[in-house]
Amino acid sequence: MSDSVLWRSILFVPGTATDRFAKAFAADADAVVLDLEDGVDPGRKDDARKAIGAWLAAPAFGRTERLVRVNAPNSPFLARDLAWLPTIEGRYEGLVLPKVESPEQIAKIAQSIPSRRVIPLLETARGIVRAREIVAADADIPAVLFGAEDLTAELGIARTVEGEELLAARGQVVLAAVSIDADPIDAVFVEITRLERLRLDAKRARALGFTGKMAIHPDQVPVINQVFKPTTDEINAARKVVEAADAARARGEGVFRLDDRMVDAPVIRRAEKVLARAGLT
Repeated sequence: MSDSVLWRSILFVPGTATDRFAKAFAADADAVVLDLEDGVDPGRKDDARKAIGAWLAAPAFGRTERLVRVNAPNSPFLARDLAWLPTIEGRYEGLVLPKVESPEQIAKIAQSIPSRRVIPLLETARGIVRAREIVAADADIPAVLFGAEDLTAELGIARTVEGEELLAARGQVVLAAVSIDADPIDAVFVEITRLERLRLDAKRARALGFTGKMAIHPDQVPVINQVFKPTTDEINAARKVVEAADAARARGEGVFRLDDRMVDAPVIRRAEKVLARAGLT
């Protein structure tokens, strides 16, 4: 379990695409994932590790957090990833573990890194149905990612912009993430140039409870950031709660009435999170 993070947008870049690193980190994403898994040809995994290590050796690039996606638990490449991780210790904010299907897989990775921060990517049927077990793993889990492409491929169904085929799976991921106060992050939208369709997909995800979305191209980041940024009405309501909470604390009250509802610690935390996502704290 972990305090949730403030990632609206998480941009993936292949570990061998060194010419894209700087552009990815300049895209204003909240986090960039340097990828060792699907974005890298099996014959170039070592090249990707070297390139990522060299990039992470440089000073941090702006406010964007740096994540690394290692290979899947059942992959023959994961052992090499784990042996390599000590060489980049302290230079990244967390590991993304793809195709997670059990809490033991998360715990094993967490034990191998000092921060214990592991972000599970749930993208298989087994992983989705075991989501609640997985997020209970002995690790620091600030966010839970949903992967739609692998899941729909496994199910043998098409992914549509309406997204009805993903409602059940998306709901499972959101509930599991929220149950440990982690951020649920929605799947990538693979039609890179169809930004209005991306906006529609992101709005549907936000309505389901997701707090952010993954991206595969820098052009997608502004759309995602805009969709998941709190609205003016949400900000005003949150300010009202926080200001009332401050006044209540001064009176020694932990629970208080605001307009027609009772406000307690979870409501206050949610309001504080809204302000944090809006950059107002």
